[in-house]
Amino acid sequence: MDVEKVAQTAKKCSQTLATAPTERKNTALRAMAEKLEERRDEIVSANEADMDEARADGLPDKLVNRLGFGDAKIDSRIGSLNIIEDLLDPVGQEFWTEKRPNGLRAARVRVPLGVIMMVYEARPHVTVNAGAFCLKSGNAAILRGGSEASNCNAVLGELWQESLEEAGLPADAIQVVSGSHEDVDALLMQDDCIDMVIPRGGEGLIESVTEKSKIPVVKHFAGICHVFMDEGCDVQKGLEVALDGKCLMPEVCNATETLLVSEALKDELPRIVEEFRRNGVSVRGDETVQSEVPDVEEATEEDWETEHLDMIISIRVVDGVEEAIEHVNTYGSHHTDSIVTDSVERADQFTDGVDSGVVLVNASTMFCDGESLGMGAEIGISTDKIHARGPMGLQDLTTYKFVIKGEGHIMGGPWT
Repeated sequence: MDVEKVAQTAKKCSQTLATAPTERKNTALRAMAEKLEERRDEIVSANEADMDEARADGLPDKLVNRLGFGDAKIDSRIGSLNIIEDLLDPVGQEFWTEKRPNGLRAARVRVPLGVIMMVYEARPHVTVNAGAFCLKSGNAAILRGGSEASNCNAVLGELWQESLEEAGLPADAIQVVSGSHEDVDALLMQDDCIDMVIPRGGEGLIESVTEKSKIPVVKHFAGICHVFMDEGCDVQKGLEVALDGKCLMPEVCNATETLLVSEALKDELPRIVEEFRRNGVSVRGDETVQSEVPDVEEATEEDWETEHLDMIISIRVVDGVEEAIEHVNTYGSHHTDSIVTDSVERADQFTDGVDSGVVLVNASTMFCDGESLGMGAEIGISTDKIHARGPMGLQDLTTYKFVIKGEGHIMGGPWT
C-alpha cells in the first residue's frame, strides 16, 4: 500500500464531499443498496470463502459468527442504507443561534470532520455501515477490515466505488484497503490528512491503535454490561430482559455479562438460575447465589471484570440500588447497563448514578443499537466521554464552526 497516497487521496476527496449536495450523496446510498441486491451471490460466495479460511485457521466460533455476511445480514444492510438515505443530512444544520444586542447573529453550524479511518476485525457489515455514515455526513473514509474478511470486503469496496461514480462523486471517497499491520501503523501517523480514527474489535486491537496513533481516537472498548433486578420488580419481566440481553446475540459488545439481583429477591434465585440454564447459559454466582443453588459454579473477581461474549452469565446479590450502582461503576466498562424496576425513584437513582454511555430502564441491553434508536445502524458504540458517547450516528461524525453575520459591524473605529 502507498500509505501517503491513500491518505492524501482521502484528504482531497473530503474537500469535495464536504459540500456535496444531499441528493448526490443519497443517490450513492441508493446505488449501493441496489448493488447489494444485484450482486448478492457474489458477496455471499466471497464471505463463505472467508469463513472457510477462518475455520481452517482455527478462529473461535464466536469470531466466525461475527464474520458471517449471509442473506439475512445483506437484507439488514439494505434496510439500513434506505433508513440512512431518509435521515436528515447533518451538514449545514444550525443547532445554536444567538442574536446579539448589537445586531450580530451567531450560529453553530455542523460541518464534516474530514477524513475518518476505521480499523476493525471480522464484521464485513461495518464496511457497509461505515461507508454509508461517512458518506452521508460528508466525510471521506479509509476502511481497513481484518484479513479474515478480505474477500468479502474487497467486493464491498468495489461496490462502494461503483456507487460513488454513478452518483458523480469521487470513487475514492470510500477506500477499502487491505494493507499490512505496518501499513496501518503508518496510516496512524498521517495526522495531516486523517482527522479521526475509530477502531472496532478486541481490546488488544483498540489498545494498539490508541498507543500508535497521532490522530484522535474514539474508542469502542469492552462491553461489560449489567442488568439489575430491583426489589419488588416483576421477576418474569426481569428474566425476559436479562435473558434477551444474554441469549439473543451473546457475541456482541452490548450483550449482558452480569446479572445483579436485589437481596429482596433472594428466594427467586433458583428460578432465575433454572431459566438461564434452560436457555443454554452457564451460570456463575456469588456466595449468596451458591447458598440458594448449591451446584452453581463460583463467580470469581475475574468474572465481574470479564466480557465473555459467550453463553455465560455471572450473578451477584446486592443490598439494593446503591450497591448495584457501585458494582456497575467499579466493574463495568461504561458501555450499557439496565435496571428492571417498578419504582420511578430508584430508576432515576440508577440512571443518574451509573456512569455509562447507555443506561436503560425496563429494557434489554440489546437496545443499545443504532438501528433500534432510529439511526439506521451505528458506526460504533463509543465508551469515551469526549466528542461522542454511546451509539454513534451521523451527527457524531460532524463538528461545527461558528458562522457570524453582521451588517458592516466593526469593533472599534471608525477607521476612515
